[in-house]
Amino acid sequence: MREIRWQVIAASLVWSFCWPVLGVALCVFSSGCHSSKSQTIAVIPRTTGSRLWESLHKGAEAAGRQTGFHIYWNAPTRDDDIERQVALVERVIDDRPAGLVLAPDHDLALVGPVRHAMSRQIPTVIISSSLPIPPGQGLSYILNDDQEMGRLAAMQVGKVLKGKGTVGIVGLATTAMNIMIRARAFEDALSGNFPQVSIVAREGGSPNIAELHQIAREMLLNYPHLDAILALDNVATMGSLEQLRVQGKAGSIKLIGCDQDTELMFFLRQGEVDSIIIQNTNEMGSLAVRWIAARVRGEAVPDKVELQPVLVNKSNIDTPEIQRLLAVDWRSSR
Repeated sequence: MREIRWQVIAASLVWSFCWPVLGVALCVFSSGCHSSKSQTIAVIPRTTGSRLWESLHKGAEAAGRQTGFHIYWNAPTRDDDIERQVALVERVIDDRPAGLVLAPDHDLALVGPVRHAMSRQIPTVIISSSLPIPPGQGLSYILNDDQEMGRLAAMQVGKVLKGKGTVGIVGLATTAMNIMIRARAFEDALSGNFPQVSIVAREGGSPNIAELHQIAREMLLNYPHLDAILALDNVATMGSLEQLRVQGKAGSIKLIGCDQDTELMFFLRQGEVDSIIIQNTNEMGSLAVRWIAARVRGEAVPDKVELQPVLVNKSNIDTPEIQRLLAVDWRSSR
């Protein structure tokens, strides 16, 4: 019994000595974790695995290394998984990062989380498409110039049809403000510059590729003599292309798409896609991270900028300028 009593006493003494040391260690570890989060910028695009957003990743990583910030990158695996994106943003806000870069998947669903970030004084940059929240109080916008994207599409359709023919529009999404801006700008520029080019079909859009296949199929069946198709995003472009290939019309009906995608670039080189008007998401990622770094330093940044889209076709896709815009290997920027 005496030996047991001394063992208990000895263990208590050891624990009394070790507990403060362990407490200090835990505090240091916790402080280190907090410090690492304060040097982290969270970047959440609409989805992963797309050239459109992987180019954003590359730009953000390069700017992160230049400014001394770690980039946390995460997104839903599907373009239509709005609940997942909302959950990711809320989780990031709870971690209190140095800043948030977000490409919202829905104009309204992300308003609450973004206001939450603003209330926590987390500098936030919305990229690609806008939200119905005015800039200010730590919120800025780096957007694609969707007016110019629609105008470029109209000029390309008029050029390939030599000013005369019929065109169908695929991918109209009334809940996506940027898509509707593209569509309106396309129609205005087409009627103003090429009055003999008629829009004979206006079809809806969907983030689901299977639904786009069906939409494009019905349009091609209803309008078998179309001369051109404008697809308003990369999913609509891919769905339209698949149906053109099924019906043996790829290349003969001119397909002008919006937003870059890895597979689409391959088919553009093959001549099955006429052209794709791309967003400069590489620069969006770089600029967003640099703006947040500037805010952390107490510097002022612009409320909003719009970056110019670029038309890519078979003749310019392999130029150094276009290849820089399309680059997606973020590890190479190390």
